[in-house]
Amino acid sequence: VADLGAFRAATPVAQPDPADDEYDGTWYGMVALDGALYAVEPNHGEVDRADLDGTVSRLVDLSASQGHIVPTAMAYRDGSFFVGNLSRLPLVPGASKIMQVGRTGDVEVFAAGFTAILGLAFDDAGRLYVLENSVVVEPSRPRPGTGRLLRLADGGAREVIADRLMFPTGIAFGPEGAVYLSTNGFGPPGGGTITRIALDAEG
Repeated sequence: VADLGAFRAATPVAQPDPADDEYDGTWYGMVALDGALYAVEPNHGEVDRADLDGTVSRLVDLSASQGHIVPTAMAYRDGSFFVGNLSRLPLVPGASKIMQVGRTGDVEVFAAGFTAILGLAFDDAGRLYVLENSVVVEPSRPRPGTGRLLRLADGGAREVIADRLMFPTGIAFGPEGAVYLSTNGFGPPGGGTITRIALDAEG
């Protein structure tokens, strides 16, 4: 559909990190919206738009305002993109945040104090769910079995929906309202799993 690697190479960001570089990028999150695809690239800190005719353009260079923060996960709601970041290595607990990005590329911090965000998703009620890959770092690596899924309430309160997850790396809601997580995202080939979490009427 579009050559994102060629666009990334031809259109450098403001603050690249030469020590953390992949020529074609390490594209992670994507949102389909109004006939276009919006993809986030962690190593260079950009969100780009790909139209179905192959045209690629930049929505925002997050490195310009945020530095090298390794943005990974993205969701869309009510006119804004919400982008979460893994943060750079070695991981630091509480160093991840969620940025709200407008359709014209304006950026503001929506919420902070998370650890290793690798997934974001909204439910039908408009509540944001945040997937943290590991909330324990020892000494600089994620600890197995310490991932968790949070839900953000109005006013910023955070509720733990599931914890003790094994290296969760992605999230999606199914048509019946259950949430699906990719788990065992780090490890030997063939070890990945999908975990289904059934939510009750109150979530």
